[in-house]
Parts: sequence; C-alpha cells; structure tokens
Amino acid sequence: MIIDRYIFREITGVWLAITLVLLLIFVGNQLVSLFDAVVAGDLNGNQVLVMLGLTVVKNLARLLPFAFFIAILVALGRMHKDSEMIALAACGVGIGRLMKTIAVLAILVMVLTASLSLLLSPWAEYKTQRLKDEAKSVTEIGGIPVGMFRSFDTSWGEGVFYVEEMDPERGRLKEVFVQMPGEHRWQQNVIAAEEGYQRIDKDTGQRYLVLVNGVRYEGIPGDAAFRIIQFQQHAVRIDARYSYRDIRLRAQPTIELLDSGDLEEIAELQWRLAVPFSVMPLALLAVPLSRTSPRQGRYSRLFSAVLIYIIYANMLGVARTWLERGETPQMLGLWWVHGLMLLYVAFEVGRQSGIQWRFQFWRQKAA
Repeated sequence: MIIDRYIFREITGVWLAITLVLLLIFVGNQLVSLFDAVVAGDLNGNQVLVMLGLTVVKNLARLLPFAFFIAILVALGRMHKDSEMIALAACGVGIGRLMKTIAVLAILVMVLTASLSLLLSPWAEYKTQRLKDEAKSVTEIGGIPVGMFRSFDTSWGEGVFYVEEMDPERGRLKEVFVQMPGEHRWQQNVIAAEEGYQRIDKDTGQRYLVLVNGVRYEGIPGDAAFRIIQFQQHAVRIDARYSYRDIRLRAQPTIELLDSGDLEEIAELQWRLAVPFSVMPLALLAVPLSRTSPRQGRYSRLFSAVLIYIIYANMLGVARTWLERGETPQMLGLWWVHGLMLLYVAFEVGRQSGIQWRFQFWRQKAA
C-alpha cells in the first residue's frame, strides 16, 4: 500500500501540472479567438469569460486522457532514471504489479472523463450555442456597425447591407439597405426597408434577415426592364457559418443518443464513450514506454509517445467517419481501434517481459 500511494502521488502531481499547462495554452488560444469574435461583432464583450469557461468544459475531457498518458510517462521515466524502479523490482514489484496499480488510478480518471464527455460537454455545447444565438440576435447579423456597409453571404453570392440606426431595446434595425445578386447571372436585387431583425430557424440553424415595410427592385443594371415589389415583410436567407447538424449532435444529451438508429448519432455516442475508454489503453501503454536505459534521458520516449497518441486519435476519427458512412458495422464501430491499441500494449509488455526471447529460445531448442 505504501508503494501504491507513492506511485499515486507521483503520477497525480505530474498529471495536475501537465493539465494546468495544457489548459493555460488552450485558454490563451481561445481568448484570441473570442476577442476576434468580439471585434467582428459575433459576441458581446461581457460574454467572453462565460464562453471561455464553457469552452474549457467542452474540451477538458479530451485534454485529461492525453495529460494522464504523458504524466505516467514522465513520472515513471523519472523513477527509471533515478533507479527507483530497479529498487522496486528488487522488492518484487514488477511490471505486472505496476500496471495493476496504475489501472486503479486510470479507472478514477475514466470516471471523471466520462462525466465530462457524456454529461458536461453536451451541456456546455448547448449553452455555448444559446449564447452565440442570443449575441447574434442582439447584434443583428454578427454585429452590424451602424452607418457602415457590411458584406454577407447569400445563396447566389456575396451581398452588402447598410443600417442607418439600431434600436437595441427592441432588437430592431432601422432604415436598412440591402444589395445582393439575384438568381440569374446578371440580375441584381436592391431592397430598402424601414426596419429589420434577425431570425434563426431552430431546426436547421439557418439565419434570416427579416425586413419590414420596404421596396424591392429586381433587374439587370443598365436595363430599363426591372420590377418593383412593395412588401410588408420579406426574409433574406443568409448562409450559416457553421454546420448546424454537427453542432446539434454535439449539444444533444447523451441519453437521447442511446435509443437512436441514426448512424451519425450512433457515431457521436461511440465517440463520447471512446474518450473516457481511451484512458485505460494509454495508461497501460505508458508503463512499458517509460522504461529507459541509464544512458537515455528521462524524456527520451516522449516523442514516440506523442506520435502514438496522434495515430491513436486519428484512427478514432477515421473509424467515426467510416461508421457515419455505414462502411463499418455498428457493433464494430470505434471499438476495433481500442482493440488494436490493447494488442499493441500486450506486445510492448510481452517484449519487455522477455516473452519474445523465450519464444526464440524454444524455437532454437526445438530445431
């Protein structure tokens, strides 16, 4: 028990330190993105800290397994370098006992990661999109500067609009001018309206600029043949900047994904389960990878470990894509990637335990 507590303390301390460093790097990058969104008018300044906290909650589940993997590698690498592992081996603490001890700690990390991946991350995604939609509704089309021309994307090309005044209490735009290309090649549409506001379709995430009490001019520039249409309410569709389908899946509660037969929702569920499940293979793999010779540095295997993690994560992404397309069975899903990882762990453990050498000895003896 004393040895277990010592190993727990060594790994936990390094794990918390690495997690903190990764969070600081992540928060710094996210702050830059959030400030850019504030400058562009897509976000209110008073929502930056709330959005930052929600973004950390959404991505913390992905940071924890990697930080835990590197923490085991660094902590055990130091123990190998300081000959502590040799002393433990002399006391009967071999690689099997060490992996059992780390597996217990990995289970605790899996529970924490599962609560983040299955419960808190979808909730944070939902809250994030609600804040973004509210900010867009208040600022109207991603923050329209009053008295300035602003471009936007339409179904047929890029358009331009101009707002003379804004009523923040009612969330309305006043004296709106819109110019956008028409359905045909040379056609142009010019709209002038007394008021306008933004509406977001809750089902599709599509954004519309709804104009009230205005006139629409349709025609080809330089051609006298054009139409004048007066309207009381007219909606202009604005192409969404993101895939609302993907966002809806990320924000959907996990319990709603359990009984779903949709391939994308099944892939999303297995992806959420894959994040905490990846803790165990990575933790067990870190034990044989941390073993170094006296002439090697304590961080000599760090590059190999990061490369293995990248391959593992990319394989999970590929497996998810295949599952969404129906190219792999639902029962196989993403689990085959974890199976390959566990086989590699068994190979590394067997190689360091001398199984390969014993097999060669038996083969030579039989010959």
